[in-house]
Amino acid sequence: MTDFIIIDDDSINNMICTRIIQIGHPNHDVKSYTNPETALVEMLENYSKPEANEVVVFLDINMHELSGWEVLDEFNKFPDTVKKHFKIFILSSSVDAQDKQKAQENPYVSGYIAKPLSVYIMQDLL
Repeated sequence: MTDFIIIDDDSINNMICTRIIQIGHPNHDVKSYTNPETALVEMLENYSKPEANEVVVFLDINMHELSGWEVLDEFNKFPDTVKKHFKIFILSSSVDAQDKQKAQENPYVSGYIAKPLSVYIMQDLL
């Protein structure tokens, strides 16, 4: 089973994303975080066991506490046994070509999605 995590300091976007994920995957666990530091702590705690579920993360770039890039820097410090459970997608309203390029170059980023998340995008991803 796949779990979903949304990391975005915009609670409205998190609510919309959660609902879209639940439409296509009603029996999957969806967690959203407005504080990226809390998300990182819980990701490390909840997915450190080898039998942990696969996780799809939707990560915003522009946040107040930590940027998405800083979240990825912290994620890089996780043990490989934890990192292997995650598939991370940047979900951003940024149209900056440098952000897209940076996402492509990051080994932990599986793709770049322009907000808003939609049911159709979810179907394409999974």
